Amino acid sequence: MKSTINFKIIRSILPLALGAILLFGCKKESNVSYETYDKVDSLAASFTVTPVAGNDTKFVITNTTPGQCVGSRWDVGKGSGPLMGKTIDTVFYPLAGTYTVKMWALDKRGRLYNAPSVNVTTTKNDPAYDNLIKGGKMNAGDNLLWSRYDANANKIIWTLANGQYTATTATKPVTASVNGGIYQAVQVVANKTYRFTTNVSYGVTQDAWVEVYLGQTQIPADGKDYTENKKLGVIAWGTWTAFNGTKTFDLTFGSSGTVYVVIKLGCNSPNGHFSTQGVSVWNVDFRRIQE
Repeated sequence: MKSTINFKIIRSILPLALGAILLFGCKKESNVSYETYDKVDSLAASFTVTPVAGNDTKFVITNTTPGQCVGSRWDVGKGSGPLMGKTIDTVFYPLAGTYTVKMWALDKRGRLYNAPSVNVTTTKNDPAYDNLIKGGKMNAGDNLLWSRYDANANKIIWTLANGQYTATTATKPVTASVNGGIYQAVQVVANKTYRFTTNVSYGVTQDAWVEVYLGQTQIPADGKDYTENKKLGVIAWGTWTAFNGTKTFDLTFGSSGTVYVVIKLGCNSPNGHFSTQGVSVWNVDFRRIQE
């Protein structure tokens, strides 16, 4: 009877003892983390920006944070926001301007430390990002760099003066519909973002329009309306209030090659008309803005 009781006691105590052995045996291993044994000091984040020799659009950015820095988070001022990156990297700024570079140093606990920002100023565009339009400023002689077309027999009258290319009609209101425009052929690269910008002004008109098309298949020609479905945007349509300002559109192309940049305008008969001063365009700019 006595031995049976002892056996029951031992059988009851044994699991507790084994649990204690396992607990104390694992204690040291479970605590060998850096939080306990490897103190991480606060980082004094810093970085440098160095121009690439012989290149006005590229800069080397370097995380120079001393201590236990394990990562770099960069915002190079190009609109993408903060992103994890390399300790040393090269940044490309294709368009002239001022860009603010920011950097955060990462310690091994995952904490970020902000470094003082650095402003970078570039004064030249990379040639691949220059304005593709010739004569977009509408200075003297720039009208010779534009082609013109008229879809109808009643032609638009174009006049270059005072830095603007202005379209008017022979009669107001017109006795027949007027429809036509100016255009240029340019070369684009597939799947890159391009930006079209122009200044335009007009007074109050009736049943008239100004549109922008960027076509890759249809070539503008006399006697034909330009209807390619790659319409970039409608600057104005119908009965307008007066406008004098800038219009901007962004777009991409599915294939590389020739694109026809068309500024199309006109008005319907018998009561349609441009304003007395006509419709003026200037500062026409079309360029790639994406690497």
